[in-house]
Amino acid sequence: MYRSPTLCLGLLLFLFLTCSAAPIEAAAVTRSAVTPNLSGGAVVFGSGTYPRANGLSDGSILGVYTAFSSGNNIITTVRSTDGGASWQAWGTVDSGPSNANDIDNPYVLQLPSGRVLCAFRNHSKDPSTGAYTFFRITICYSDDMGKTWAYLSQPASDPGPVNGNWEPFLRYDTQHSTLQLYYSRENSAQDQGTLQRFSTDNGATWTSAQTISGAGITSRDGMTGVATISGSTIMAVFESETNSFFSIVSITSTNNGQTWGNRETIYTPTSPNTSAAAPQIINVGGTLAVSFQTNEDMGPSAPSSSYPTNTTAKLITSGNGGATWGNKITVGPVTSVWPGLYDIDGTNFLMMFDNGGAKVQHITLS
Repeated sequence: MYRSPTLCLGLLLFLFLTCSAAPIEAAAVTRSAVTPNLSGGAVVFGSGTYPRANGLSDGSILGVYTAFSSGNNIITTVRSTDGGASWQAWGTVDSGPSNANDIDNPYVLQLPSGRVLCAFRNHSKDPSTGAYTFFRITICYSDDMGKTWAYLSQPASDPGPVNGNWEPFLRYDTQHSTLQLYYSRENSAQDQGTLQRFSTDNGATWTSAQTISGAGITSRDGMTGVATISGSTIMAVFESETNSFFSIVSITSTNNGQTWGNRETIYTPTSPNTSAAAPQIINVGGTLAVSFQTNEDMGPSAPSSSYPTNTTAKLITSGNGGATWGNKITVGPVTSVWPGLYDIDGTNFLMMFDNGGAKVQHITLS
């Protein structure tokens, strides 16, 4: 709002409002501790891939990953009671024969009620040909901190053989007491968008899907992660493929995910014809951290179908709410894929990745 400067009092009021209001908001998302430092070496998370973790109300950390054993895909939980320094086998969410099922991409989250949910892709295949016959996102629940599990709901279900549903992510919006589900939905071989659904009954039923990224453009948006910047402002990050290569893109919402906009590329690989992909994001005491995998250190490479070859897992941070990014470090050596993140205490956090099995690296901000 404009205030006339003709009166001294009006001018002072104008200066006070315009000069003091912006820094108040900036202070909420600006932090000086933005430099990540590796603390010790990586520890074993589990014998599998796609590791993810979240905190439990008893102070422990619940992890989940996809294991492969005796011809089966197994969604497996692990638990840490020492801040991620060690992990113990805990439970099994679901499993199925690998020749007839593609069960993968798990994500766990504890609700305010104490119930724990696990979302994962749960696809059916023709065992004789390997062709997909059905694509699903399935939700299972646990009432004993992730040890035993039962089926809850299936928010997405579509017939094969193409255009699948992938990479679910769960978030709980305390402002609206609403559970949010994000996942990737293929429209064609060249086009994929990020979809969002809401549940007001803790995941038992879901709204219809709305597209929050990828609408109106041809790109492969996927591997979405979401974190709060401050208040009701949140950021989603995802990989986006154009011209056969991936970069890391963000969008933001100022109303806790009800509407989205402000699409921006936040990381492009430093080497031509390489990719950066599979991001996740967390807020560590006001510092945003984004993990991703990239083959940028290997020089020019083949198009997107081979980008996971010779990838490392890297991390960037932002101390100003995502306006700028930097402080890049390599966390997982070649070949590391599918990194995930978990904040411990606002200064220390964990980065998980698959490097010959699921591993966890402790990181401290300074």
